[in-house]
Amino acid sequence: MPLTPTPRSTTARLRARSLAGVAAAAAVALTLPAVANAQFGSLGSGSAGLVDTGSVPPDVLFPPEVGVGAGEGVEVVEGPGVAVTTVLDQLNIPWDVVRTPDGTILTGERGGRMVAQLPGGARREVGIDLTGLVHQSESGLVGLAVDAGFAQNREIHVCWSRDAGGTRDNRVTTFRAADDWSEMTRVRDTLTGMPLGAEGIHSGCRLLTAPDGSIYIGTGDTYSATGPQSLESLAGKTLHINPDGSPATGDSVIHTIGHRNVQGLAIQPGTGRLYSAEHGPDVDDEVNLLERGANYGWNPNVDGSYNQNVPMTDTAGFPDAVEAVWSSGEPTLASADIEFLQGSGWGEWEGALAMANLKTQKLVLLRLSDDGRSVEDAAVLLEGEFGRLRSLMSEPDGSLLVTTSDADNQDEVFRVSPAAL
Repeated sequence: MPLTPTPRSTTARLRARSLAGVAAAAAVALTLPAVANAQFGSLGSGSAGLVDTGSVPPDVLFPPEVGVGAGEGVEVVEGPGVAVTTVLDQLNIPWDVVRTPDGTILTGERGGRMVAQLPGGARREVGIDLTGLVHQSESGLVGLAVDAGFAQNREIHVCWSRDAGGTRDNRVTTFRAADDWSEMTRVRDTLTGMPLGAEGIHSGCRLLTAPDGSIYIGTGDTYSATGPQSLESLAGKTLHINPDGSPATGDSVIHTIGHRNVQGLAIQPGTGRLYSAEHGPDVDDEVNLLERGANYGWNPNVDGSYNQNVPMTDTAGFPDAVEAVWSSGEPTLASADIEFLQGSGWGEWEGALAMANLKTQKLVLLRLSDDGRSVEDAAVLLEGEFGRLRSLMSEPDGSLLVTTSDADNQDEVFRVSPAAL
């Protein structure tokens, strides 16, 4: 599989980061509590005392697991050749990345810093007021989406975690970018009231702008026993809103229910099918084909307490629950964002679903069946080359922007292009 060699400086950083993590392990191994996510490991019903993951060396808390393929029962075949170039570096947990119509690339760090690369290549830190930001575990400045009318209104939708004035939630706030990208000013709080757990885990909050201008939002269960199956909670759901925050369809913003922690959303070109990627506990990360009003079967409510030793898709408890299009089985890959590959440069892989992975540190390409409900085969790219991969964004020429999530100001946004380009 042809691959442009990783720059020497990047390889050195990866090696140094790995050694630093091993060296630090002894200092923290005895004090690390259990944490609740497929990225982290198992959490039983009685575990407590979660950590702020930003304070722990990534190779300790997130040990890499390479060489586990693309999920149970999925045939891995040779993938396309790619070229890789760095776009932005010296970042610290950039959770998402977007590209505006004028070619500006924007990323936001979990801790609240917003960074843009302008069309000419200049880098700029973008001022933004996120008073009350909670940046803990899987919460902080997370999802980004460019408004469909950006060319006229310069609006960017931002999902972030907030604790201020007695209100604690995950929310979507719409900002207007200055012409020179010096700052982003608040326009409105577009959607509030998405639960924020006490430890900041399972906050989800992936944003996706649909072709009709509406916005899909993936949320996490926030370690809530009742949230995923309750129509009174926005936890463990996918949501669908107009840019002003009103429901996009029906009388509720809720699109689907029964999710654990939605990490990725993507619409398949040509079909309009909407897919999500979702973290499982110890097993069964999922890719789901989302159908309005459907239940995806996650229910951690066992006698009133959160217990994740239950099926990801509980068809016994919920006979109408929708089965996953793809499941990792055991072990999990810690699947994150997803995007469909576009452009003839990808050859026979055009139309495949690309999936970033955290723990297993690779880009997986899934070729779906014609009906979109199963996986035919897969390819694995960049395994172990860049550390943990979190977010993907498709560019007009078919390239993918990818963010890493390795902390310690070692993160970057890089571009993956088919070798034919």
